[in-house]
Amino acid sequence: MEVDDLTEEQSNALSRFREFTHIDSVETCRQYLAAHDWDVERAIETALISNSDLPLNTNDDNDDDDDDHRITTDQIPSAPPMPEAIPNQYIPQRPVSNTLANDHSTQNPILRILHIPLSFLYAFYRQIEPFIPWPVIHFFTSFLRSLFFGGRTVDPITEITDYCTYFDNQYGTRHPAFYRGTLSQALRDAQREVRLVFIYLHEKNSPLCDRFSREVLCEDALRSTIGDNLLWSASRDTQEGAQVSRLLHTNSFPCFCIIAHRGSQQTVQLKLDRYTDADEFLAEVINGVQHADQTLQFNRERQNSRNSRDRLLEEQNAAYLDSVRADEEKAKQRLQEENERRKLEEDQQRLQEEQQRKLQEFVDFRNRIKQAFPDEPSSTEPDIIQVSIRLPASEPIRRCFRRTDPAKLLFEFAWTNSNVPDQFELLWGYPRKRYQYEQIGDKLISDVMTGKTETCYLEQIDEENN
Repeated sequence: MEVDDLTEEQSNALSRFREFTHIDSVETCRQYLAAHDWDVERAIETALISNSDLPLNTNDDNDDDDDDHRITTDQIPSAPPMPEAIPNQYIPQRPVSNTLANDHSTQNPILRILHIPLSFLYAFYRQIEPFIPWPVIHFFTSFLRSLFFGGRTVDPITEITDYCTYFDNQYGTRHPAFYRGTLSQALRDAQREVRLVFIYLHEKNSPLCDRFSREVLCEDALRSTIGDNLLWSASRDTQEGAQVSRLLHTNSFPCFCIIAHRGSQQTVQLKLDRYTDADEFLAEVINGVQHADQTLQFNRERQNSRNSRDRLLEEQNAAYLDSVRADEEKAKQRLQEENERRKLEEDQQRLQEEQQRKLQEFVDFRNRIKQAFPDEPSSTEPDIIQVSIRLPASEPIRRCFRRTDPAKLLFEFAWTNSNVPDQFELLWGYPRKRYQYEQIGDKLISDVMTGKTETCYLEQIDEENN
């Protein structure tokens, strides 16, 4: 019922009254408060003393019908308030009194006697309520209840499986397949897959539930109506069934509901807790499915839009990652090229330094040879040999040697000339023989030359082939 005509103070008083008395009817609460000039404490005292509600106005039936068909959000966190009740839906009403609430406390003498202590207790409770550690009390009461009265905890999935087995044995397997999981799991799957959730609450040993199961649930018409949507069912005597029954405010069985998601919210599109005729029931279910198709279409469009955004985001992320990888590859290639260039420069620098070192060593070696080279013997000395060394690009050089001189003097004599390279070999004799400075060893000139005059040919040795 609408409360827009109330002031803020009256709305707060109404909320406090409903929270403490747990009376669902808004109109009943308003009548209690109005009868006590909106004094919350007096109205609560009267409600606690009275065993019946205030008389309802002519529109109260519709309000109770709306309240009985609202789904709370305690069990389903994302569930919004239930839509308006189905027309012509039978809701059993509780008989109410035709006397005002304040008459009970004024006309009944016993109630007048109890009024003072009850008022005192209520006032005392209101004073200490903020200081009561309710979580601690609930914890200890739950612990004591589980310790002394708690039995074996039953797995809800096991209960659902046992119920499905019972239903198959009782009515056969022609019915639409039941979702074998909890209702919260079915709701999550339906939201992810954009499907409806059909809920059937069964009560064993109920003639109406037996008729409904045989005449409707096990017929092809309902199976084609449900299609690829989810059908969740449970018995009233199971934990899940009792919880869902309280959630849907189910007062009679069989109870059949259709739940659809609109965004992240769960909305009951249809609730039927009466059964008279199969054709009438199927007609109402078909109308509910057609009405829920709009919500499904909204969800599909929203999912498609979300998928498009996700794909676009993935493509953008992939392009960004490709760009990052390309930049990393380029940076890596530049670094590699820089390392190779630096290594090449270092190798060239090292080679140049090595060449400079070798050149300097050869210069020092040539200077030492020039300083330590023996004098040339005279032509009148006996047992001498005249040697002529022909250079590749210069005039030949000549000198006399004693036959007892080391053969290495031939090479050292050549190095005294500035036109001779640092590495070379000499060839003489027939057939030609090649001699190198390091290979000739300690041989004497007489060991390698027999004539009085000899001609040697000097050939440069490449450093790479040496």
